[in-house]
Amino acid sequence: MDIFYGAIRALRSKGRYMMAVLGAGLACLFMVIFPETALLSAQKGIAIWAANILPAMLPFFICVHFMNSIGITRYLNPSCFAFSMSALSGYPMGAKVIGDMGRSGHIPPVECRRLVSFCSTSGPAFMVGSVGASMIGNNISGIIIAVSHLGGALLNGVLVTGLMAVFSEEYRTYKKRDRRNQGKRGEAFSGDYLDAFTNSILSAFRSLGIILAYIILFMMMTDTMQLWGVMDGIHNIYYVGIFKGIFEMTVGCSAISGTMAVTLAQKTIGCSLLISFGGLSILGQSMSMLQGSGVHFSYLLLVKLCHGILAAVLAFVLVQLFL
Repeated sequence: MDIFYGAIRALRSKGRYMMAVLGAGLACLFMVIFPETALLSAQKGIAIWAANILPAMLPFFICVHFMNSIGITRYLNPSCFAFSMSALSGYPMGAKVIGDMGRSGHIPPVECRRLVSFCSTSGPAFMVGSVGASMIGNNISGIIIAVSHLGGALLNGVLVTGLMAVFSEEYRTYKKRDRRNQGKRGEAFSGDYLDAFTNSILSAFRSLGIILAYIILFMMMTDTMQLWGVMDGIHNIYYVGIFKGIFEMTVGCSAISGTMAVTLAQKTIGCSLLISFGGLSILGQSMSMLQGSGVHFSYLLLVKLCHGILAAVLAFVLVQLFL
């Protein structure tokens, strides 16, 4: 039996390796055959990153990593800290905070999995300003999107916490141990603060570089699908936007919002769904931040799908009341 499972693991590992090689090879081939499209995609991705992501996220990334480096997070409630940081600054800050706490041993993998169910959120400035006011052109829609998004995250967290409390012995054991250790603190920071701050800056730029790479990659992917007519068979513009948003949420929200053929209510619900799911680009960015924390891609995909559905349902209810 052990030989059988070993063979399966070997085949699975080889399959992932072949898929990685094939994907990288096809990307290189595409850039050689369609250099103008590849260049334009990269330029658009870099422009979005430089104008919106870098100035908004860099200070947060430096401060959060510095607080974690000097051990301040030991004195804070992990749930409140991760959720507040995520809600204030947006994707993928929540994953960054959870990943740092998990890798440092401050919280175990089971708590990382619980936190990621509700501490992976977009920022209010993006939802209310960029999507509501700018893309949709309606402030009420932006507020509904933000409320349904954050409300869906909290409901998702309650659901996952309840399931873990019932079915996960690992989680119950952790909570018992955590209650016994309440009030205990680790050793005080004894390193050099300047070194810790310098390392925080380097870590922040590394994280932002990873985000830039994912933005360019998925921008190129959606532009390639557009070039090859992959979406030509989808005649409803609303579903075209949803399809694009599965890969990159900003592109999807822009596609849904930029047409008169879709009602204001549909735009609000669709954008709430896409922002809460995050798209494969955000999932990839989040997984890069969560490496070593015990959170797997399949689990993250499942909880973000649940978050998207819950947010869409909440948005549907709020739209009936306020739009």
